[in-house]
Amino acid sequence: MSNNKEEKVDPRILRTKRMFKVALISLLQENENQSKLTVQKLADRAELNRATFYLHYHDIEELKEQMVDEVLDELNRKIHPLFRENQEIVTQPIVSFLEHIYENAVLFNVMIENKGFRKRLFEIITGIVSIRRETRKVKKHTSQVPIEIIASSTFGIVTWWIQKGMPYSPSYLAEQINRVYRNNINDLPK
Repeated sequence: MSNNKEEKVDPRILRTKRMFKVALISLLQENENQSKLTVQKLADRAELNRATFYLHYHDIEELKEQMVDEVLDELNRKIHPLFRENQEIVTQPIVSFLEHIYENAVLFNVMIENKGFRKRLFEIITGIVSIRRETRKVKKHTSQVPIEIIASSTFGIVTWWIQKGMPYSPSYLAEQINRVYRNNINDLPK
């Protein structure tokens, strides 16, 4: 019997995968040298066995990639509808973006050093800046700052915020980023 509904995943599988993810984050938080991280250490921390790990993942890199994909895909799902819902609320997509990072602070803190993670996070920020520019219908000036420069500065701010333990609230940081962005647009020669 086949239907169009997505098949439900066994809750035991979900729980097992969650245990491996929590164990990996825990080991990475302890500044575990990633080159010395083994499936056995991960399985021991998760209080599961290696065979169970290999039922779900090929290696630790695959687990990390899945974790990155999940958190960044969820981030994309959260923020993109906000651009269509209300173009007048300029800070809301950035606040939602930063709140998602805040809610997943532990994961973002340990993954921010991962090149693939940084690349995808930068792509999301570039997308936000690009969509904001389109929705705000900013006139194209020949001297307009390229999207990549604004995205890079925003990426630097967000990376600093993560690495410093998020000393400011998501809404405060969003307002600061918006000030930089607004000043950038307003300071352009006409």
